[in-house]
Amino acid sequence: MHLRLFLAGWLATLSAVFGAIAQGPPPAPVRVAEVVVEQIGQRRMVTGELRSLRVADVASQEEGVVVEMAVDVGMRLEKGQLLAQLDSDRLELEKRQTQAERAASLAAVGEERAAVVRWESELESLETATARGASNPRERREVDFELSQARSKFERAELDVEVFDAKLAIIERRLQDMRIVAPFAGTVTEKLTEHGEWLAAGDSVCVLVQTDVLEVVLNVPQKYLESLAALAQSGDGLIPGKDLVVEPDALSKPIDVTEVRIVPQIGVKARTFALVGRVKNAAGALAAGQSVIGWVPTGTVAEHTVVPTDAVLRNEMGTIVYVVRERGEGPAKAMPVNIEVLFELPGRVVISGGGLRAGDRVVVEGKERLYPMASVRPMLVEPGNEQAGGRGGQPEGGNAGAPFGGDKGGRR
Repeated sequence: MHLRLFLAGWLATLSAVFGAIAQGPPPAPVRVAEVVVEQIGQRRMVTGELRSLRVADVASQEEGVVVEMAVDVGMRLEKGQLLAQLDSDRLELEKRQTQAERAASLAAVGEERAAVVRWESELESLETATARGASNPRERREVDFELSQARSKFERAELDVEVFDAKLAIIERRLQDMRIVAPFAGTVTEKLTEHGEWLAAGDSVCVLVQTDVLEVVLNVPQKYLESLAALAQSGDGLIPGKDLVVEPDALSKPIDVTEVRIVPQIGVKARTFALVGRVKNAAGALAAGQSVIGWVPTGTVAEHTVVPTDAVLRNEMGTIVYVVRERGEGPAKAMPVNIEVLFELPGRVVISGGGLRAGDRVVVEGKERLYPMASVRPMLVEPGNEQAGGRGGQPEGGNAGAPFGGDKGGRR
């Protein structure tokens, strides 16, 4: 009796296990966004690079021994920050000497002023005597001569003080120049001197590269000059940064470009012209010499299929998106579809191929752990929040609190 009960329970357990295996794993929660079809201006991919706006071999204006080297390679500096300090003891002594000479000159000014006052008093007394007929012309000439000399000496003494003031100003400036400082904010890329070395005037102490703002240079085929020139704003000739998409090779997020200008010079060999703009780099995530990809408008408008950037996945199957398909009463399935990326827009990708239609749903989060025909439980992302990190979706027949993995985007 007990044996029969044991066998019955064992068979029931096996039946439950095999039933669960037959049903497969539970549907994976994913976030999806809808495919859209719209009229979009065609864009062309071009290549370019980031460059520093300023690169300087920062040099010393004075000569002397380096008593402090305050920077190392890789240090980021603010404008005016100390790079190196030269020995200024001799200049300090020269300054003290000049200050003493100026003090002596000021004393001489007082003496000469007193002489002028004396002879002016003599002249006043002589004029009083002349009015009474008690003087002669010779005495008047002698007093006038002495007064003229006293006034000349007084003026010269005052000029001597001005000379010493100028000398002190020069010494103060030279003392300031003994402190070699950064002429602009940037990063030290090369160190050219060390503590204890002698620097002559004009010798460099380091190479400083501006890094807080970089210049992006795109090489554009000459046939697109007319369409880009049409975008240039009247007056200043700037192209709105929103009309360009620029991204470094190593990052998936586009960078903001401002002050975009056309350089109207066609290269003889490549038959390209340069498109230049400014990129802020406060976080230091970009570097001069880094290659970039740009998507520039060509002036042609056509109907295109558009999906979020985070829907695109590149792997051994090629460039694909996972499309969610309903299968009767069962769970939805994720079907990989091969596509071709035509060009990119901020947060979106214009594609062809795959037979996608407006309204189809593609997976934007959770795709990394999918496989062909995997069961999924889709949650629709609100329009305009398709990029990774958007959590505005509403579940479609599932639990809104289902967990998600660390999927960070589609381009791998």
